[in-house]
Amino acid sequence: MPANDNWPSAIISSLLEDSTVVVPEPLLKYYNRLGLTETEVMIIIHLLRWRQIEHDRFPSPEKLSQYLSMDSEEVKNILAGLIEKKLLSVEPYYSPVTGRWLNAFSLYNLWEKLAHILTRESLLQTAPSEQAATVDPGLGELYRIFEKEFGRPLSPIESSQLADWYHNTNLSPELIIEALKRAVLRGALNFRYIDSILRDWIRHNIRTVQEAINYDDRLLSKKAGKKKSSEASGDDKYRDLYRLDPEP
Repeated sequence: MPANDNWPSAIISSLLEDSTVVVPEPLLKYYNRLGLTETEVMIIIHLLRWRQIEHDRFPSPEKLSQYLSMDSEEVKNILAGLIEKKLLSVEPYYSPVTGRWLNAFSLYNLWEKLAHILTRESLLQTAPSEQAATVDPGLGELYRIFEKEFGRPLSPIESSQLADWYHNTNLSPELIIEALKRAVLRGALNFRYIDSILRDWIRHNIRTVQEAINYDDRLLSKKAGKKKSSEASGDDKYRDLYRLDPEP
């Protein structure tokens, strides 16, 4: 038995400090989003090892298979598959040691795709208004106006609804804001009520704020004629135009 009882600790320390292969954490976290298999990831890790530890930028399938549970032919097929997926490429590089241009495996495309995933994840973790402002200033401004009126950040469902109005209804931001104003005046500040206003305008092909005002004036005139009641004036004239329970 060795005289030094601490020899296992010394070996472990050497393993951790002197023989460490740096593997980017996003690769392990998001490889499945890139369509990579565990076997392909292990090949990539071995490519990193050969570059970092052995200083070999272009290890052969035979070299790689030495430390894998597969033969060189299988390794060659996996490398070809990674190249076909455009996650691995072979690029020339100048070696100052040999004074020649040599081939090297490049993972640049892989890192670039991972960077795109990280960017998307960062945007998803950002507040909806900040995210929208980054992607589309017009939508970002809508978020800020709605959050100001509601006095709080919008929920994910509310954010999705606002984005849907903006992108999929052909309604201008000004018209969406006008519907928000009507909801405030009616004392019905909720997305269901705002949606009922917008859907009514869509059914009647309302495309501008002025058209909405004219349309509402016509509704008021009809109601006034039927009820023979005193006409509402100022901002209050919009208070009863829309029901809290929208029609289908």
